Amino acid sequence: MGITIEERPFGTLPEGHAVTLFEITNTAGMSVAVMNYGCIITSVRTRDRRGDLGEITLAYDSFEEYLAGHPYFGAFIGRVANRISGGGFELDGRFYPLAANQRGILHLHGGVAGFDKKLYEADLFSFEDRAGVRFSRVSPDGEEGYPGNLEVTHTVTLTEDDRLVLEYQATTDASTPVNLTNHTYWNLSGEPTILDHELTLAVDAVAAAENALPTGEFVRTQPGDPLDFSDWKRVGADIDLVAGNPGYDHSYRVDGASTALEATTEPLLAASVRAPASGRRMDVYTTSPDVHFYSGNHLPGQKGREGQTLKGREALCLECEFFPDAPNNPAFPPIVLRPDARYYQKTEHRFSCE
Repeated sequence: MGITIEERPFGTLPEGHAVTLFEITNTAGMSVAVMNYGCIITSVRTRDRRGDLGEITLAYDSFEEYLAGHPYFGAFIGRVANRISGGGFELDGRFYPLAANQRGILHLHGGVAGFDKKLYEADLFSFEDRAGVRFSRVSPDGEEGYPGNLEVTHTVTLTEDDRLVLEYQATTDASTPVNLTNHTYWNLSGEPTILDHELTLAVDAVAAAENALPTGEFVRTQPGDPLDFSDWKRVGADIDLVAGNPGYDHSYRVDGASTALEATTEPLLAASVRAPASGRRMDVYTTSPDVHFYSGNHLPGQKGREGQTLKGREALCLECEFFPDAPNNPAFPPIVLRPDARYYQKTEHRFSCE
């Protein structure tokens, strides 16, 4: 039978544009659903140790719920993922102001209407061992305050060996910062929280932070440190000991990763997470230098599937990206894409059962 792609209507934007949902399913039954609005991943279903398929992401049931607002469930994030301070950034002698859409002081995940709130062209592809959707769009000069016309391609691929592959490409006609990622919330067990999930990070340091912004310094963690995941550890083991946060919201430097905007090497292991209750495991490989671990601290009060009200820590994010606030922090690798260059990054989620 091979991998199949089913497409179906999912909703309509207020201006009348149709939104389409694409569901990719491999021979083993693993499936990924993604729509052309925000390139939002609305579902990932994998088998547990008993062989039963189950949902492992947070999402909504209807398109109307996404339009009403959400905490970036499954979304494609850009132009610049994570936070930017100072009301904007300076580039080549000019200051570019940005919307302060988090707490009125920080620019978060591309602004008020970032890449997660745009409609994309979609091209399907299918081969014997993989299939997927290639989304594309031009982000016009000045969108959300960013300079340059940015041509973006985001490819979502499911393979026969249960890998979800996310690729990001971009070119520009004027210099602009670029930092692209995906913001799927993962729960591999189906239980109410991810506190019993076990996590290990293949990193060499964590970015020191104050008030949710990195200082530019990196700290090597030691066993016993709440931020240390050098070996398997329950997510909930030290979560209430994390200083200054209601949980984890930290950027970790991937051991050995390149800092080039155009990756030319194979992805490196950045994180592994497993759920003892279900046996599911996810290994995250990336070409990006930063894996940002977020434990769903700010989910309380948000809605989930079937209208449930979330209490927090129902899921975790492992956002593979460049470091937060890089345009304003010279200690971090630069994320400015020039007209003669190309942005390319790749992240793989490899699923298995134990």
